[in-house]
Amino acid sequence: MQRTHLWLWMLMIAFTTDGLAQRMDINASPAERKRISEDYYQKGNQAGSRGQFSLAVLYYDSALRLYGGSTEYFFARGQAKELAGNDIGALTDFEAALRVDPQNYTAIFKRALIYHKQKNYKQAAQDFTFLINNVETFETQAIVFKGASYDEKGEMIFSGIATLEDMKADVYLARALTYEQMGFNTPTMLDFDKAIELNNHEPNYYVHRGLFKLNKEDKEGAEADFRSALEIDQYHRLALYNLSFLVDDEEKDEINKILYGVGDFAMAYSRRAFEKYQKGKYEEALLDYDSALMIKRDNANDLMNRGMVKAKLDRHKEAIKDFETSVYTDNTLVRNFVLIGNSYQELKNYPQAVTYYQRYLRSETGDGVVYYNMGLAFMKAKKDEEACQALRTAYDLGEERAEPPLEQVCFKLK
Repeated sequence: MQRTHLWLWMLMIAFTTDGLAQRMDINASPAERKRISEDYYQKGNQAGSRGQFSLAVLYYDSALRLYGGSTEYFFARGQAKELAGNDIGALTDFEAALRVDPQNYTAIFKRALIYHKQKNYKQAAQDFTFLINNVETFETQAIVFKGASYDEKGEMIFSGIATLEDMKADVYLARALTYEQMGFNTPTMLDFDKAIELNNHEPNYYVHRGLFKLNKEDKEGAEADFRSALEIDQYHRLALYNLSFLVDDEEKDEINKILYGVGDFAMAYSRRAFEKYQKGKYEEALLDYDSALMIKRDNANDLMNRGMVKAKLDRHKEAIKDFETSVYTDNTLVRNFVLIGNSYQELKNYPQAVTYYQRYLRSETGDGVVYYNMGLAFMKAKKDEEACQALRTAYDLGEERAEPPLEQVCFKLK
């Protein structure tokens, strides 16, 4: 906690100084303001390249205050917001970039990715198809960050900068994942194949295609794809993890040694607990999560997962305690608030359910499923006006289940 306070204090000092400088910058000549804004833009890029996306947003803010007519600046701030977890803010900036330059294809790509995350698959597919139809003229001068991933200890690993060829292949991959959600099996496979044809050195493409094959009961094809991914990156965790379900016990033990190391009993218990949870063996999963947390009691992910197991066993009061401890231990795991809200719904404590859904939606405003759940809680609490508003928002965000209760409750108000 002390390190967080120190970082915030240093940031405040830095941007107080920058703020004083900006008041002077605004009075500079147009050419000088453009030069200074470009300097802020480059500082934003440098922060982004280090994975400091919130800091990058502040620099891009400064660039846009001085020179607000740049499609590159809006795009850069949008992707920094996206990678910082602010999808709605990112979408606003991508739209602003497109108003300045309607042919900013990179902004269209990023916008489509957010539509996909919001489950607006039809709009996402339209954007991806437009890009694919124009893929030969697809070009950009923007720096496009791939984002960050996390290792098994929770440390952030920045995964670099995308090239133009990366993005052309990524468009096919993204449309494949969108088509998969829409149930279009043949187009999905064709797009996975095309992505790999364009870039056969990216292990994630093989993993995604392998997962799709696995869902279609093609275990042999899935295994081949996971092994292809491992030929490129022998320590690719998702490929190893999924391959472990398809091999004999001897090879599975070898994979587990790579995934978790020898002697890390807490992680081994976690892994086994998750496997049992997936198979519906909730009592056995609970015992293994208990064992993992006896060894490492502050593992926020295990606490959240144990809470989910308890919820499956209808032990909702105990589940709520685990969810609360999890988010207290790691305040980035805001999904716990949704899980707490769901448990309060099961306990028929609808006002408390609403409170926790609202806490989640303060930071994740684009989640239609949560608005849907909150709308149901309002209905059960006999708050029809609030229910109507929440369900309408859910439907606007692509949650089609919201339509029947929306019509029911909103019609009643009329």
